[in-house]
Amino acid sequence: MIKKLSLITGLCIVAASSQAANLTQKEYANQFNNYNACFILYDLNAHKILTEYNPNNRCNQRIASNSTFKIAISLIAFDQGLISESTEFKQTWPNNPNIPTWNHDQTVKSWMAYSIVPISQQITPKIGLAKMQHYLAGFAYGNQDFSGDHGKNNGITNAWLSSSLKISALEELAFLKAMLNYELPVSNNAIDHTKAILASDQLKNSLTYRGKTGSGWKNRRADGKNAGHERDGWYVGYVESGNNQYIFVTNLTDKAKPATDKSLFGGEDAKKATLSLLNSYFN
Repeated sequence: MIKKLSLITGLCIVAASSQAANLTQKEYANQFNNYNACFILYDLNAHKILTEYNPNNRCNQRIASNSTFKIAISLIAFDQGLISESTEFKQTWPNNPNIPTWNHDQTVKSWMAYSIVPISQQITPKIGLAKMQHYLAGFAYGNQDFSGDHGKNNGITNAWLSSSLKISALEELAFLKAMLNYELPVSNNAIDHTKAILASDQLKNSLTYRGKTGSGWKNRRADGKNAGHERDGWYVGYVESGNNQYIFVTNLTDKAKPATDKSLFGGEDAKKATLSLLNSYFN
């Protein structure tokens, strides 16, 4: 029987530990002034939210998961034996002139680091819709809607891409919490391998963080065209500090169309804001 994960509710903001500095509303405003946004920092050992930015209950609002869903794809694919740590993906997809890092053969680690959509779209059909829905239920993953674009019958390859699959920041937190606690209905090896391929770096104080961006468009039309020009962005993951882990979840949506079409992907904006806040908190 599938284990179902309950949504985190009733969580309180508590004082930050002595090793960290509380974030101020001014710091949040500096990062999120142009966005509808949510930020959560959660202490896994203490089982508490340390600080959050949640105007208008944004952290409970579902938006498309976009490439943060690669975490779930990885967990399922490792659990099903569809990929391993030594898997190589030969390039069979067209070159993308806008993203040169996609235009060569890839490993599982580079698939995750470069967020290569065509590889995800190779993996999900091998999982199949029935098994995908089975895992989504076990993960309690957002609205679990893998139907895809209306009338397109493309859920198995497109549901997470500014389409039907949506998740809130609090649901994302519950999902990551369950992963780090080895409470998801997948093997421990699947979790270990997924953690190992998440892109990692260090904060200014040398703490290691691992995370995944996600970028998309608000109100994207079924024909794939953007209706409103406002971007969605995610950055989710965790900071490692000794025997403890601190989960972070950030999502944002532009309040208005960016001033230039050359603006960063929404996920890059979310990552930039997150790292600024984490460096301030863990100073």
